[in-house]
Amino acid sequence: MNAVLLIDIPDDEAGRLEAAIGTSGLDLTPIRLPEVRVPVGIDCRRSVAVLSGAADANLHDRVDAAIGLSLPVMVLMPGFVTHDLDVSLGHMDFCFPPFRPEEFAVRVGLLGARFADNNSGNIVQQGEIRIDLERYEVTVSGRKVDLTFKEYELLRVLASNPGHVYSREALLQTVWEYDYYGGTRTVDVHIRRLRSKINDVEHQFIETVWNVGYRFRTLDD
Repeated sequence: MNAVLLIDIPDDEAGRLEAAIGTSGLDLTPIRLPEVRVPVGIDCRRSVAVLSGAADANLHDRVDAAIGLSLPVMVLMPGFVTHDLDVSLGHMDFCFPPFRPEEFAVRVGLLGARFADNNSGNIVQQGEIRIDLERYEVTVSGRKVDLTFKEYELLRVLASNPGHVYSREALLQTVWEYDYYGGTRTVDVHIRRLRSKINDVEHQFIETVWNVGYRFRTLDD
């Protein structure tokens, strides 16, 4: 696990959590509503969202935001009432009082490990793009994106091997599974449509390698 994302945690409580994490090597990253996004370089498969369960109207919003980003959720409860939270949504755990730093660190680590084990074979996660291979679903920063099957297959192939350059001919054979008689131009058309659905001002996920083909940008690019 490489990150603990603190969603709308007050600064004083964040300081207490930082002390609890201690020398574990985990990064504490604060995230504020309503602009909930996973920071660049954070792998959702190896991260946990930590929320405060203090009685207020925003708890359900924070839980929904974390689950929308495909993160396991640890809720710090002020008491033993769970506010009727639907614990069947995603991977969720609770830390009840009294607050013990050692227990918190262990429970966060176990939650992240269980989540990673359960999703390692069915999820492709590259930055803010998440591909659910069982449900054929794609989300970008928690937002579901509707793709055609060929667009989905192009994204799956490219995102599964970030940094690898695929020629247009290789993509035709991999995605279309035969030599497409319409020529490689169809790859360019589908890539352009795919980019229009997943790219925004901050993110350009697919890079053109001139005179060769395309590659999915790595987190270090």
